[in-house]
Amino acid sequence: MLGVKKPPDAPDPLNWDDLRYVLAVARAGSLLRAGAVLGVDHTTVGRRVAAAEAALGETLFVRSSGGLTPTPAGEQLLAPIEQVEEAVLAVERRAGSGGLVGRVKITAPESLGIAWLAPRLAAFGARHPGLHVVLDPSGAVLDLTRREAEVAVRTFRTSDAALVVRKAGTYRYGLYASKALLARHPIREPEDLARCPLLVGAEGDPETAWLTGLAKGASAPPFSCVLAVALLAACRSGAGAAALPRYLGESDPDLVYLPMPDEPTESVYLTVHRDLRTTPRVRAVLDFLLGELRGLE
Repeated sequence: MLGVKKPPDAPDPLNWDDLRYVLAVARAGSLLRAGAVLGVDHTTVGRRVAAAEAALGETLFVRSSGGLTPTPAGEQLLAPIEQVEEAVLAVERRAGSGGLVGRVKITAPESLGIAWLAPRLAAFGARHPGLHVVLDPSGAVLDLTRREAEVAVRTFRTSDAALVVRKAGTYRYGLYASKALLARHPIREPEDLARCPLLVGAEGDPETAWLTGLAKGASAPPFSCVLAVALLAACRSGAGAAALPRYLGESDPDLVYLPMPDEPTESVYLTVHRDLRTTPRVRAVLDFLLGELRGLE
């Protein structure tokens, strides 16, 4: 049990920010996980929740085998607290800076973010000292309505009516192999792939299906990985041929591009909350990304 009820004649003043911690614990189910989401120590979360309980004169959580569970009083408060959260977030989204000053967080797929976006966004940030450009290339689908990020670079369209989506570019996959591998296994046409070790991505991905379809009769791949940057490193080692994004394969002079029929493509979309799209610092990042992503091959 967290906190102690305060006497009704001597309540603590309610700190509205404490409600953010209450909501995080309700969603995460533990102080530790809530702290990770909020970027603070779990003891800070516990202290802020206890302060909210004291101010409200209610016990909001009880400990159980599964972590922290809201009490009936806590359950009744969640919907109003979420309304407060949404109101605060709406104010933050509309309170844009008058210039290119402040923090803009961009979320992106792993390989695209690490290999292609990172150097470009770093250079963009260097040109605008007032900006703090933050890139999260974890591949996680962050919640833009809750300001987990301001801009998302994605390979899918979202159906959320609060978000604005624009197709920004397309990149193509190609077949790549190291010069050392080609000395052992020359590849001139798709039939040659049946005798060559293959390095593949996630099962079910279009590029994986394309490569395995080209290499009819090939043995089981000796290596697979869901990250294209890892396949790039494995391909460079000479362990096998791989289907890589062209922007990635062309960046490595040790790899040879092998044209094949029906190379798959991937569309890239920029996503932003509708309330943020005209905020100067966010608009500047969006315009920059639109210009850059048009040149993505």
